[in-house]
Amino acid sequence: MRKLIVSINRGFTLIELLVTMIIVGLLASLALPMLLGQVAKGRQTEAKSNLGAINRAQQAYRFEKSTFGLLGDLTVTVRDTYYDYIDDSVPDALGASHLAIPKPQYRDDIVNYALAVGENSSHAYNSALCEDETPVDDDVSTTNTGGDVDCVNGVRLN
Repeated sequence: MRKLIVSINRGFTLIELLVTMIIVGLLASLALPMLLGQVAKGRQTEAKSNLGAINRAQQAYRFEKSTFGLLGDLTVTVRDTYYDYIDDSVPDALGASHLAIPKPQYRDDIVNYALAVGENSSHAYNSALCEDETPVDDDVSTTNTGGDVDCVNGVRLN
């Protein structure tokens, strides 16, 4: 009778390990920008959500007080993890505007936002939520003409 001798190779060769590392590196280099883009979108959601709450609070304030108010006058709590929220103009009976500016450590990654809310001559509330096109623009703002609001230097989201 013959004995069958089986040889089992254990481990990987250096070439196999290098090829595997190169493939993993290429996949990671393709996936990382997409991942960072999704992280930025998630952070920007904070600003959109908070500005929506500020818009609703402004309309309620205007209904009660016959004028729009400063952020400090409103009964709204905003989460300010990634953005600082400031008044962009002095509010009056026709409208108010606010900015969401990224905190310094996020300025190169996420965009600025601007919100304007107004009441026009037919007593209809309207608002404009505006977004800078890129994080480096930093020039988004709004206009208010007789309570009709619009975006300047940005993309209107609503």
